Amino acid sequence: MKKNLLVFGSLTLAVMTGVIGCKSNDGPAMPQDEVIKDSTKSGTLSNLNLILSNIPAPSAISKELVKEGIQVNSSILNTPDKASSYSGNFAQAINMGIYGADMGYLASYNQMQQATSYLIQVGKLAQGLGITSAYDQKLMDQFKSATTNKDSIDIVIQTAFDRAQKELYSNKRASTSTIIFAGGWIEGLYIATNLVKDEKNDKNKDLYSRIWSHVYAFSYLQKVLTDYKASNPDCANLLTQLQPLFDASSKLSDGGLSLNDVQNLKQIVTGIRSKLI
Repeated sequence: MKKNLLVFGSLTLAVMTGVIGCKSNDGPAMPQDEVIKDSTKSGTLSNLNLILSNIPAPSAISKELVKEGIQVNSSILNTPDKASSYSGNFAQAINMGIYGADMGYLASYNQMQQATSYLIQVGKLAQGLGITSAYDQKLMDQFKSATTNKDSIDIVIQTAFDRAQKELYSNKRASTSTIIFAGGWIEGLYIATNLVKDEKNDKNKDLYSRIWSHVYAFSYLQKVLTDYKASNPDCANLLTQLQPLFDASSKLSDGGLSLNDVQNLKQIVTGIRSKLI
């Protein structure tokens, strides 16, 4: 089974892209026997497969932060007790992705007690979105009992992701999946740009490369949101909100990514995120 994190990224789709926190660049393919009826273009099914396969998990950056010896900083994360305050499909979906990415970040640093508190918030948002089968008490118990074994944690998170993804797709709610993934993508970039303080060098070049891979995925996210904007006001609104970040990202290149570029992205993504949480 290929792995996605989102919503620990999109858990994300966070666990979804954190729900999805354990995603690699390989993503589980969308069930081929499901037909998404709410798409605005015939190519949307293919685009969703692109987003699953090409948006890196927020946890990929988190693991690189750990390797670089950058200390954990939970103060920059979304407050782990706000899930009940989010109402409506958009707020619940985007923050499911955000909380999933936060959970993936904490899990990367073995901060499992805190990570569990974020999993609980993800579960509340999943319930609000009607993804009840993905986050039952049994899964919560498995996550808590797996806190000393990272491989087991990955399996639990992947299980939740697969359940959530299947339920969303079977209910023809692919646009909701996209919003969750977007939340994880935004939070992953926000975390990274807030923690990178040094100019690119031989020691941190892999971290810069991870950030670039994450930034580069904007084109896939932009494409899918564009496909949904005519039929889904939430996707249209998110596309507009993210446009400054898309514009900035389109001007960057891997080889030229500098600390100044990272700081510019930080300013933009922090402003966008502040309106979402």
